[in-house]
Order: sequence, then C-alpha cells, then structure tokens
Amino acid sequence: MSGTEKRAGIGAGTADWIGKLEAEIARELGQPVTLSAGGEAPAAGQSLADAIEVPGARIVLTADREGVAGVLTEGRVVEEGQADAETVRELWSGILSSVAERLGGKASPAGRLPEGGAAQPCTLGLGNAVLRLSLAVEPERGGRETVAAGPARAESSGAVRPAGNFDLLLEVALDASVRFGSREMDLKELLELGAGDVVELDRHVADPVDLIVGDKIVARGEVVLVNGNFGLRVTEVAEPVRRLESIRCVC
Repeated sequence: MSGTEKRAGIGAGTADWIGKLEAEIARELGQPVTLSAGGEAPAAGQSLADAIEVPGARIVLTADREGVAGVLTEGRVVEEGQADAETVRELWSGILSSVAERLGGKASPAGRLPEGGAAQPCTLGLGNAVLRLSLAVEPERGGRETVAAGPARAESSGAVRPAGNFDLLLEVALDASVRFGSREMDLKELLELGAGDVVELDRHVADPVDLIVGDKIVARGEVVLVNGNFGLRVTEVAEPVRRLESIRCVC
C-alpha cells in the first residue's frame, strides 16, 4: 500500500504531517516505522499527550502508554521489563522534543486537547510493536497550516559555516566521552580506595550528563540503552562556536 493510499480520506495537511512524523520518529529510533491513519484512538486514561508547536500549526499527538513501552522495547531503546511509567514518559518526551526541533519547533505536554473530535486515529508500527495514536493538526490563529521542512531549519539556525578550508576539518576524528559527575579527592582518599568502595559524585541521578570533547562540554543529555549498550540522548547542545573550540583543545 502506497503512502498516498494509506492516508486517503484525511486532509492533505494532516497526511503531510503523518508522513513527516513517520520519517522523523524513524530517524530518532534508528529503525523504519510505519505511521498510518486509521485504527483505534488510545484510551484517555492511559495515554501520553504532547503538543508540537511549529511555524503555522500546533500538532497534538496522543499515544497509548503501553504501546509506547512496546515500541521502546522493540526499538531496543530500553530492555524488556525496564520500561516503567516514568522511563516511558521521559524517553517519549525526548523523542518528540528531538522530532519537534528538526521540524522547526518545540514540544511540550499538550496542556489542552483538541475539541470536537478533531483528532485523527493513527497506528504506528515497529516490528512486532503496535502503538495507538491520535493526531490533531490545528492551524495557528490568523495563519494557515504549513509543513515545516526539517533540513531547511539547519541553514537558518544561525550556525553559519565559515568559508575557506573548513570542510577539511569535518574529517577530523575526535574522542568524545560522557561525564556523569566529578568530585575532589585527597591523595590519601585515592590511595585508600578498594574494591566495593562507593565514590559519591556531585550530580543527582536525574541530572543530565555531559558529552565532552577535549576539555569542553559540547552537549548534555540523558543516558539510554541502545542495542544493549549505553547511549546518550542529547537534550542540550552548545553553541557552534563553542563546539569548534573543542577541536582546538585536542589539536
């Protein structure tokens, strides 16, 4: 079934957003997903509702909590049995925040839900996981609904590429590390360390961790599991100039 066929019978603008969200969620999960109109809407009592504010439109996406957990497990974002309610909420919010950013907007809890049955039931499939969704696209007041182009945003974000031989630097390999926290220790404490000792760091378990290149923090994010390995879901990124400074530290 083609993308046009599976989205037949819904507004062109909503169909465009279904296609755009399908592509961006797949990109975020690192695996192909299928998002199509139809199916059953998620149950109100066990759903997660988020709003993506983009130029010209407000998109309200409601997702079945158990379905989200299944998609995260199938996508190996979390291990089976580890997808508790808080983890599901945080990971789903992170996914939609990244999707919204690439679409030229931002995501946040919906706050208010669409009125009058305006939401379109949708189904997202990833492997054996099926996620029930509802999607509502609301044009901005006084404006018309537009579909933001993700790639174009990168050119208008203020990150101007320097002229000259800058492209040569793009092939430079850099060592990046993740820092969970730090603390000062006396030499005596270091010498007395033994197996089983616990070293308390200066960071709470819920605080973001740092991605470091050289001695510069280039990004912050949350720790996730990817195919059984630790990964970092980026939530904050340093300004481009600061990221370039990290190259000077290791050259």
